[in-house]
Amino acid sequence: MRLLATTAAALALLALPLAGQAAITDAQGDFIGSFTGTQAADLDVISADVFYNPGTDLFTLTATMDGNVGSTAAGLYVWGVNRGAGTAAFAGLGIDGVLFDRVILLRPDGTGNIGGGAALPAGSVTVSGKTITAVVSGSLLPGTGFASKLDYTWNLWPRDTAVAGTAAISDFAPNNSSFAATAVPEPASVALLLGGLGVVAMVARRRAGT
Repeated sequence: MRLLATTAAALALLALPLAGQAAITDAQGDFIGSFTGTQAADLDVISADVFYNPGTDLFTLTATMDGNVGSTAAGLYVWGVNRGAGTAAFAGLGIDGVLFDRVILLRPDGTGNIGGGAALPAGSVTVSGKTITAVVSGSLLPGTGFASKLDYTWNLWPRDTAVAGTAAISDFAPNNSSFAATAVPEPASVALLLGGLGVVAMVARRRAGT
């Protein structure tokens, strides 16, 4: 019975997601009413996700558009993050569920920066067809109230920078809320778990043979 309980517990741990199993999805063609820019497919979010590795203190932000990123020359992808002091800056648009206190700006040319300040290191932003991904050090996003970086919440909004102000925002993902990052376990933790399962299986085989 003890062996069965140990095996069941190990299998339950193994079943935990190593990364997000379900990205935030957003409806196709749902440009917001106040948007006055070009309704281009690469400014329409289809899915978005954020992963955080506590061991390396790295966030991975990834999003897929309805068209190839870079089709709109003036396109910009803005990730808003609430680190604990977020405010509803878009309440005037009827978007009061998107709270943030810092933004991360990603460009189709592979550059990015934190707000109007620190540039992301070269190679941090990659574009592959309809998907734009960035790796951001947690040291660039210190907490402003939340105890853990896994408590941070996120929202993505593309912009057509040829237009001024909030009229440049084409879409929100999610529409009027934010979402938490998914924790990614360190490879060593996964290897340890798999090694433990191997020992359990070996013991079970030996006992079955006696």
